[in-house]
Amino acid sequence: MSIKTMLRGQIWLYSADPSIGDEIGKTRPCIIVSS
Repeated sequence: MSIKTMLRGQIWLYSADPSIGDEIGKTRPCIIVSS
């Protein structure tokens, strides 16, 4: 498994699992605003 570097402005997929409360646990896009 390789380690990937997150850079500002990149879009990554985020897995919200396990979910908390009423949040639906699924994969969502997120943008890196600070690194």
